[in-house]
Parts: sequence; structure tokens; C-alpha cells
Amino acid sequence: MNSIGYTTIAITVVALIILFIGMCLFIAAFSVVDPTYMAIARNTITSKITEDKVYFEGRHFLGVDKEFIFFPMAWQLIEYTDDESTGSVQYRVKLDSPLDAQTQDGMTMTIELSLYFTIPPQQLINFYLSYGVNYQESIANECKRALKDVCTQFKYEEIFVGRLKLSQAMSVSLNRSLINRRCVLEKLLLRGINFQPSIEEGIETSVTSGQSQIANRYKNQITRIESEIKSLRKDYASQIKQVTAKAEKEATLLVEEAKAYANFVYANSTSYAWAQYQQLTELDTESLLRVQWARTLGSTTDKDQIVLGYDTVGSNFVQKVKNP
Repeated sequence: MNSIGYTTIAITVVALIILFIGMCLFIAAFSVVDPTYMAIARNTITSKITEDKVYFEGRHFLGVDKEFIFFPMAWQLIEYTDDESTGSVQYRVKLDSPLDAQTQDGMTMTIELSLYFTIPPQQLINFYLSYGVNYQESIANECKRALKDVCTQFKYEEIFVGRLKLSQAMSVSLNRSLINRRCVLEKLLLRGINFQPSIEEGIETSVTSGQSQIANRYKNQITRIESEIKSLRKDYASQIKQVTAKAEKEATLLVEEAKAYANFVYANSTSYAWAQYQQLTELDTESLLRVQWARTLGSTTDKDQIVLGYDTVGSNFVQKVKNP
């Protein structure tokens, strides 16, 4: 084999090696983000990050000089409890002992709770710039401080009988603190509050005594109100009788006045009708009276008139109306 043949073989081998290395580098340039994570890209040489993009689930081409920094998208857990059997171990940021806190009146207590938070994707870049990848201790300490501050706003009796209010106040305070640190509180579980046994006994006695006093006060108020209601009912009954009697009297008077007015109108209209009849028939007064008496005596209805007499003019008859 001549020198040309050796040269060709050497070039081929070098090309294959370069191709193999290139393929390896190309494959290595891809990185994968798992479904429950998000990531930002960091230069492996300068340690600078890409500040304009957050990567989510899938395979991404970064290049051989970059790597991913991963953060969970799921709820992350911080627990202050002695119970290690609960919660998500995969996303547990910190497991610490129960919190020692003080009330407004200086009583010492221990609190067991779990809190879940998330890092919003739109805040991930700023979150990393503030805390890096070792953020767990900083976030846990901030939560601890906020929780202890809330306890100092309540007296021990208020905490003993109103744990829901304490839990709500803790949620508000924690959410405000985490938002300032570019996180979001998702849920707070107040799992237990413990005082010293002697304190708890004193609280129970105080609460029981206070409840008895309140119950007695309510009973006295109910008795007084019932007595007032009975008195008012009697007054109302008397007033109703008076009003009813007055209304009946006024109604009777109105009815009688209406009847009298009706009789008056009826008599006037009848008198006028007979006067017109006399004028049309040209009867004298005596003849007209005979006609009226004849009709009255021959009538079968109770509503006919009985003529009693007539005035000197002879046109306006004085009559008595029966059952108009």
C-alpha cells in the first residue's frame, strides 16, 4: 500500500472520531425537565442564568455549556411537628420540631402545624436571584418568625377557645410574608396547640365559669322579655277591643245616615214624579190622591208608597216611604 492509501485511511478515521464526538456533544446538548418540575438555564462556565425564560416539562436544547436548575412546581411542605409519618416526603422542604411561642399575656405554648407553598413560574427568576437553590432554610425561618408574631397578638384564653381565629390570622400573616419572598401560601393546617397541664386546667375552669355566668345572664334576660311580652299582649287585647267597638259604632252610624239619605232622595224623586204625572194628566189634587190610593191599595209589594197628604200648593206631596 502506498502513502496515498495510508493517508486516506487516516483521514477517514479522524473524520469518524470527529463525527462520533459531535454526535455525543449534540446528544448531551439536550436536557429534560420532568413533569412536576420547572427549570432555569445556567451557564456552566460563567454561572450566569438565562433571565428571560423558564423551562417546563419536555426535552430542551441548551447546548453543551448550559445546565438546568430545577424547582418543584408542586406544593412544597414545611412541617413543625414531631410526627414524621405525614406529608409528602418528596416535596418536604423542612421538618422541624413544634414551635415554641408566647401569647400576648406571656404564656408559653407549643404549636404543631403544616404549611404548603408554591413558587409561581413568573416569579422563579427573581426567586432564584434572591435565594439561589438553597432556599429551604431561609423560607422556613421566615415562616417561623411570622407564626410566632401572630401568637403574640392573642391571649391564651382566646387561643384556647378560638383556634379557628388563630389559624386564620396565621394564614393571613404567612401569605403576606411569602408573597414578599415571591412565594404563595397554598394551605395551612394547624395540627395542635399545647399549653402546660396546669394552664389548661385553669383555662377550662375559667371558660366553664364564664359560660355559666353567660347562661344565667341569658336566662334572666329571657324571663324579663317573656314578662314584657305578656304585659304587651294584655295591653294590645284591650286596645283592640276599644278600637273594634269604636269602629262598629262608626260603621252603624254611617249605615243609618246612608239609609236616611237614600229615603230622602227616594221621597223627593217620587214626589217629583207624581207632580209631573199630575201636570201631564191635568188632574186636580183630589183626583191625583185617588189615583195614588188606588195604586197603593191594589199593590202587592212592600215598597209602594203610602200617601199621607199634600201641601197647600198641591205639588209637593208629604209621603211615608216603606222599605225603600
